[in-house]
Amino acid sequence: MKMKFFYSFLLLLVLVSCNDFSDLNAESEKNKQRNEAVFKAISKEWNFVFPSTKPEIHTALNEWKDWQQFQNELEQKPKTSLLAFQMKIENVSKRADSLYLTVPAKFNNPQVRSRLITLDTQLNSLNTYMHLQVIPEKKVITLINSVNGEIKSVYKQLEEIIIKEAIPMEIGEADLIKALDTSRMATEKVFDDNLKKMDSVNEKPKRKPFLKK
Repeated sequence: MKMKFFYSFLLLLVLVSCNDFSDLNAESEKNKQRNEAVFKAISKEWNFVFPSTKPEIHTALNEWKDWQQFQNELEQKPKTSLLAFQMKIENVSKRADSLYLTVPAKFNNPQVRSRLITLDTQLNSLNTYMHLQVIPEKKVITLINSVNGEIKSVYKQLEEIIIKEAIPMEIGEADLIKALDTSRMATEKVFDDNLKKMDSVNEKPKRKPFLKK
């Protein structure tokens, strides 16, 4: 009688284990299919455009080492898996972190730095969403478009500087600009001080993101 009970219990245990294993396989297959669909959707939209621009800007950007590294990293499109996309956007966001600190002198004004900071913010958001356990593909695609928009905004600010330089000065304008430059330098100092405060607040240990296998 005891042996019969033992074998019955053992059989029940085997059946329960088989059911659990089947459930795990079904869930794993479901996750695999979902990740493949997300990968295809993101891969289709993962295109970043750096506009054609004026020769002066093109030359300055080619000589701006940090920008070149950022552009090269972003233009290299992952092709294998979601993990490859996660690694790519993490590297890109690191490249973008300090762009506003290394702007070439000719283009180094608050407007350009502000656009670069906004670009960095968009890339950090994209990095965050790409590392979620369940990746929201629609949000990711929206952010890809936002990043492209910010890249265009950076170029637009650079072009505005070139356009203003090409406008002939009127009599007395040089003295006026000199006075404005003094005021602008004070404003830029306040701007940079505020950025340093923001950086000090944001300098917290980053938790290692969860990578979905």
